[in-house]
Formats: sequence, C-alpha cells, structure tokens
Amino acid sequence: MTLSGVETKNPWLERSVYGLSLAVLLLAVPFPVEARKLFYVVCGLAGIGWLLDRKRPDNDILFLLAALAAFALYRIAHTVIETKTFSPAGDALQVYLATANRFLVGLLLIGYLSTRRPSFHQRWFRALCATLVLSLVITAGYEFILQQERAERIQRATIFSYEVVAVSFAFLGLQLMRQISERKHWGLLACISLLTLGLVLWSETRTALFGFFIGGALLLILSERVRKWKVLGVASLLMTAVLIGCYPYLIKPRLLEAHADITQYVSGENRATSIGTRFELWRGSAMALEQAPLWGGGYVQRANVLNEAVAQHRLDPAASHYSRVNMHNELLEELSLRGMVGGILLLLMYSAVAVLGWRAAPRNLALLGVTFAYVFSGLMDVLFFSREATVLFITLLAVLVRISPQQSQP
Repeated sequence: MTLSGVETKNPWLERSVYGLSLAVLLLAVPFPVEARKLFYVVCGLAGIGWLLDRKRPDNDILFLLAALAAFALYRIAHTVIETKTFSPAGDALQVYLATANRFLVGLLLIGYLSTRRPSFHQRWFRALCATLVLSLVITAGYEFILQQERAERIQRATIFSYEVVAVSFAFLGLQLMRQISERKHWGLLACISLLTLGLVLWSETRTALFGFFIGGALLLILSERVRKWKVLGVASLLMTAVLIGCYPYLIKPRLLEAHADITQYVSGENRATSIGTRFELWRGSAMALEQAPLWGGGYVQRANVLNEAVAQHRLDPAASHYSRVNMHNELLEELSLRGMVGGILLLLMYSAVAVLGWRAAPRNLALLGVTFAYVFSGLMDVLFFSREATVLFITLLAVLVRISPQQSQP
C-alpha cells in the first residue's frame, strides 16, 4: 500500500529499486567502481518498473527531468559532432559521453522513484538515514585505515571530500526536516557532523572545508524545526575544539599555502601553484568563450586557444597541461567547451533541483543541501568530469526528490 491508500501494481519492484538505490549510496564514496556498476542495474530495473506502471510524474518533476535531459543531450550532441576533431579522441571523449550517459540513464531512476514510492513508512525513512550514516562510517574506515596516504586513493582527494560533504548534507537535511525531540537523534547528528569534518580535514581540501561550514550554517538557518539549541551549541563547541586541535597540523599549512599561492600569483613570481593555475585556467576559459560564445568551440579548439595564449606569453605554461583536462570550475568548463548554451543548461539543471527543494512543503532541506554541496564545490573543481560524482548526484536526487517529514511518520 502507498500513502494514498492505492495499491501499487508491483510493490516488490518498487522496494527492490529503492533498496538497491540505497546500496548504490552505501558504495558510492568508498567503492565508486562497484557503485557505478550497480547504478546501471538499478536504473534498468527502474525503467522496467516505469514501463509497467506508466504513471506520469508531477509537473515539477517533469521540469526537473527535462532540465537534466537537456543538459545531457546537448553534451552528447556537442561531443559527437566534434568527435572527428579529437586528436586522439582519448579520455575526454569517453568522460564527456559517459557522464552524459549517466544523466540520461538516471532519469529513469529519478522518474520512477518520484511516482512509485515503496510503502514509505518510517522504516524506509530510517533505512535511508542509516544508509547515509553507514556510507560515511565505511568511508572513514577505508580512508583512515586502508588508504592513509593521499596519493594512494582511487579517487582524487578533492572529489572524495566533495562527495562526503554532499552525503552529510543529505543526512543533516533529513534530520532538520523532522521534529526531533530525542537526545539520541541530536547526539547522532553531532557525531556524523564531527566525522564529516574529520574526513574533510583529512582530505586537506580547502573548498570542501569552507563548503561544509557555510552549507551547514545555511541549512540550520533554513530549518523551521530546530528547537534543541543547547544540543546544537554542544556540537558547535565540539567542532570548534576539533578545529583548534587540528589547526596547527592540517588547517594552518593549507591556509598558508593559499596565501603564498595568491601572493606569488599577484607578484608574478610563480603562477603555476594550485590556486595560481586555477586563475590561469579561468582566464583561458574566458579566451575560449570569446572565440565561440554561443555554441562553444569544443575540446580541441579550447586546447588550441590555451596553447596559443601560452606561446604568446599571455598564460602560464601550466595552462597547457590542463588544456585537455578541465578548467577547475563547473560553469567555466561548460562555457569554454559548449558556449553560453551549455552554461545556461547547467544553471537550469541546478535551478530545477533547487526550486523543487525550495517549493516543497516544508522545504526539502536534504535536496537543497546536496545541491549546495555540488554548486559550491563546482566553484573550484569540475564534478561532472568525474563519473563517480555524477552517479552519486543522480542517486541522491532519486532517493530525496519525494522525501518529506509527513512521509517519515508511521
């Protein structure tokens, strides 16, 4: 039975799709390759279920699906058109098509779970919360114990940290959407927040650290159900204590590096630092956009523009190294490759998710939190260049798109 009291046609299929979606979330951060394989199986089942049920999503979901499809299809069309210009086609062609393909396949999962929810009693809501918690716990054990050195990790430390923040914001949003009165819930929330902070500090990623504090504060401000300020105050004190303890060893060195990078860049002493290279890539993105402002010149033309600017001493040689990778900014990546159309479609996709979360009654803080995590991280990196980060984003949307406090109650 569903909440509306109407019997579903295939309840076993709904529950299978939802349960396997939770399994994808469980594996996504610590074991991305396994999660990627399972993702396709789940989306295939969702497609079968949607075909059998043939239920039309609500208009707000249709708008979201249309925005996701437009972003993916334009990326595919643009990449296929310029395929003959790739020399060689190499990883870029594979990455751009693979991430777009994940968006298209993920539409089946989002659409199906938005229309046919598996008997959303409290146990399903708890299963989602437990999955998010376990994902962070398993990730912590895997990173802290098995892969202690940053260079040993399968995923880049930056992408890993952004994914951790997104999962933690999904959990934080879910908890803030509920009327929490029991201390154990607040205690768990404090523990998960501290665990996330530890993972972000361990990754040594500055953007993720700032995003964690800014996004967490915004979710608390947006929450209309926060009542236990004492518990939150204790959690804040604990985080402050952790920051103070880690500051000399993990935070201060990275902040000093950032200050040194900016100083060297402004003075012209060294433009090839971590931050300096990003500044150069962003300048190169603007140059590429000027060459083809509407539709974009594509992968090879962008590389040629950057290499020419390097040869003319308008950009640092470090830009040549990244000219065939990405621009370390999600929006500039789209603009420099696929022009204003690509940039608008990216913003439209994010806006569709944010509007859906904002217009929910009450607001879907979990959905807003995940969106913020990806948008903020995209200021300094390109998450949709990562096939694993794309799988996590789509799966989180699918399981969160219809969550509400009313559904979590028995």
